[in-house]
Amino acid sequence: MKSISFLPVICIFLTLFNMSAFSQSTVKTYDAQWNVINGHISQGLPKSALEEVKKLYKLAKNDQQDAQIIKALLYTIDLQNENREDNELQSIRELEKEIAESRQPARFILTSILAEAYYNYYQQQRWVLFQRTQTADFKKDDIATWGITDFHRKISELYLFSVREEKLLQQTKLEPFNAIITKGNTRKLRPTLFDLLSFRALGYFSSDERNIQKPSYAFEINTASAFDPAADFIHRKFETKDTSSLEFKALLIYQKLIAFHSDDQQPDALIDADIHRLQFVKSKSVHPDADQLYYQAVYHLADQYASTPAAAQAWYLTAEWHQQKGETYNAREDTTNRFEKLKAIQICEKVIKENPNTEGGINAFNLLNTIKHQSLQFSIETVNVPELPFRVSVEYGNVTKLHLRLIKATETIKKYLKNTYDENFRTNVLSAAPIRTWQQSLPETRDFQKHSAEIKVDGLPVGEYFLIASTGENLRDAKVIIGARLFYISNISYLNPENHFFILHRSTGQPLAGAKVQLWDQRYDYKTSRYIKTKDTLYTTDKNGYFKKEIDKTEVYSKNYLLEIAHKGDKLFQEDPLSQYYYKNETEGKPEVKIFLFSDRSIYRPGQTVFFKGIATYQNQVLNRPDQKINLVLKNANREDVSKIVLSANEYGTFSGKFQLPQGVLNGVFTLVADNKSMVTFRVEEYKRPKFYVEYEPVKKPYNVNDEVLITGNAVAYAGNAIDGATVKYRVVRTPRFIYPWFYKGWFPQTAPMEITHGETVTDQNGKFKVKFMAIPDLKINKKTDPIFDFVVYADVTDSNGETRSGEKSVSVSYKSILLKLDIPKSMPADSLKSLAIRSENTNGEFEQANVVIKIAMLKAEQRLIRPRYWERPDQFVMSKEDYIKNFPNDEYDSETDYKTWEKESLVFEKSGAVKAGEKFELKNTSPFLPG
Repeated sequence: MKSISFLPVICIFLTLFNMSAFSQSTVKTYDAQWNVINGHISQGLPKSALEEVKKLYKLAKNDQQDAQIIKALLYTIDLQNENREDNELQSIRELEKEIAESRQPARFILTSILAEAYYNYYQQQRWVLFQRTQTADFKKDDIATWGITDFHRKISELYLFSVREEKLLQQTKLEPFNAIITKGNTRKLRPTLFDLLSFRALGYFSSDERNIQKPSYAFEINTASAFDPAADFIHRKFETKDTSSLEFKALLIYQKLIAFHSDDQQPDALIDADIHRLQFVKSKSVHPDADQLYYQAVYHLADQYASTPAAAQAWYLTAEWHQQKGETYNAREDTTNRFEKLKAIQICEKVIKENPNTEGGINAFNLLNTIKHQSLQFSIETVNVPELPFRVSVEYGNVTKLHLRLIKATETIKKYLKNTYDENFRTNVLSAAPIRTWQQSLPETRDFQKHSAEIKVDGLPVGEYFLIASTGENLRDAKVIIGARLFYISNISYLNPENHFFILHRSTGQPLAGAKVQLWDQRYDYKTSRYIKTKDTLYTTDKNGYFKKEIDKTEVYSKNYLLEIAHKGDKLFQEDPLSQYYYKNETEGKPEVKIFLFSDRSIYRPGQTVFFKGIATYQNQVLNRPDQKINLVLKNANREDVSKIVLSANEYGTFSGKFQLPQGVLNGVFTLVADNKSMVTFRVEEYKRPKFYVEYEPVKKPYNVNDEVLITGNAVAYAGNAIDGATVKYRVVRTPRFIYPWFYKGWFPQTAPMEITHGETVTDQNGKFKVKFMAIPDLKINKKTDPIFDFVVYADVTDSNGETRSGEKSVSVSYKSILLKLDIPKSMPADSLKSLAIRSENTNGEFEQANVVIKIAMLKAEQRLIRPRYWERPDQFVMSKEDYIKNFPNDEYDSETDYKTWEKESLVFEKSGAVKAGEKFELKNTSPFLPG
């Protein structure tokens, strides 16, 4: 196990404090000693270094030099890391001993370091702690026996203690200790020991490390006041019963930090602390308007200190907010935030102009470059028809003009241009003579978003080509983006069901008789790290354009091969390989018998009899050969043979038998095997037959979030009588579920189950028990996405005899109490539309009566025959619809095939009424388009 190293802590604290003023001679004495120690360490002499450190520790104790004491102590711990068993635990004890002997404010530094040591130990032991249950009424002197809750409680106590003496820490300046401080560029942001220790504590309290079960009253930042301006925020009262909440403690520390700096003449430290506070609150808040509240708060802070360089970071955060809003733009779905990046650019340019060398200025510069970064991708159909124009799909960002060139593809050029990441790619592009060059203007959107468009390329003769696209004319310029795509011009196409091939004309679909098809075997050569092609069989198609590739069944093989097809001056030789696999069947040519086994139970006691049946089949038909012998073997949990029998199938292919289970052997999973072809498994256990079971009544009442939910359960004996007076221990766990995946495009929010409540009750004289809880929603999930929250009730019922049975019930709750389900096919005959299968139900699947309105409108359908797109619909257009259809009569211009975009011609039917349980909604009308 890797031990804890305290040396990183030294960089932060060891050089901060010395309660006695250093004389120049004293400084030189300690520096000289540390140079000697570091020399020993660099030479690999830890023992010598440790001896010197211990001497220095005693000297620092005598001189009462607190910083040197801490430094020597941590060096001692770290140097003993390699040769001391349980160094982590012993180091914690040594720190605790030093704290007890130390004086203020060194005691608070050591306490903060001790909190970090506990935290590091907790992280190293996390995998063990998660498997450990929490104990109660137990004296836990040994931290090796602690659980997760114990560690978090201790770490919280230590960090809070380290900032307890606020006045003392706030008066302890850092300037007198410059000689032993590792200087940085943020001194004015952490001017006192209170600042440094507070931010160390916040590093823990702002984390998500309290991975324990939260109570139903868990503290959540759900009020807008957490985003209030600093002057108001410090006076806000945050109260909770959740005393272990890290977020709550972090808020209190932020209040103290900001209050401490609220009257500073130089507001840099105040601005920095307030920015950290707002970012923390934004990340933890469950307020539905948290995002907008954060922006208003950051903008207010930036505007309040507009003339202060430190406010540049706040201005940058407002720009970042606009940029992130702009990232949600989707040209095909949601264009609300299309021009947000333009606002971010304006803010960044202002910050860079006024405060270029500040943190905010540097961040704004990087953000500006990110937003203005050019991007280019394009796609072409692999094969296009000769002498006809074809399309290229271009996805671009911050590009207004494309520079295009066509290059005839030869084997040499294909070798050089296939890898666009090759360092010689640009040189290879320039060395290839183009057969055509031109420029293509792209719609200038001025929104700094990514867009897509389709452009036209004029027809080409049969052959292989590269299309080169770049964002600038000077291809030698490293800033110019260049892309290359290989494509083919040919009238040849083919269909390939398994090893059957049909060679067809690409436009007409007619068979190409007499086409020559040369197969090439493609194999990877590991010596040369490249693919090697060798000629295989040559085929000629028949009058139907057909040939069959023969399979060599004498061996097991897997091949990748290429097709080189030639027909009357046309040629197609694509580089995409086809794969062929053949696995030799050892039973090929022999009857293949399959056996299916079934046991009478899934669990048995030792000594019981296992009754089984089986059916033997041959080529998907029942095997009717009575002479077919079947060997059956019973294997125990160790896969050892216990018993064997041989049976014969009857004229129907079935057989049956029994095995006596052994006693006094290892229990577990036993296996019954038939002819090594089929098997069935079952468990053998010394189990006690249950006397009662737990069930729940259906949830028929519709519930919304924040309602009180009532669940009724029953403890019923298998004999039929109720189990009264039984103890019921229950808990309720909430888990969110998303029924509309398109809201997140497959990426759902990161959520975790939460225990809402737990408790204990007893069953009444009828064996019933009730569980009540509040359907508390997860406020971090946007209610607009219609989440459903599944509340699972887990109950353990123990009767008077001590027997315990468990049961669980799931209750679904949402912001909407009724769901409509329609079973309507996409197409049907008009005379079949006489009724609709409509069901209204609550979130638990129970029927709920509701009134519905049905409207049917006729749509104006697209009249052209349109083939599917090979890429997404563009959002920008460089051709008019008339020109596009003229050049590409069978291709989609915008979204003509999407029926949701079709115009509604007329309303042909409308009816309202109640949905009834078990009945279909009847349609009756006089429209010529619907039956009536």
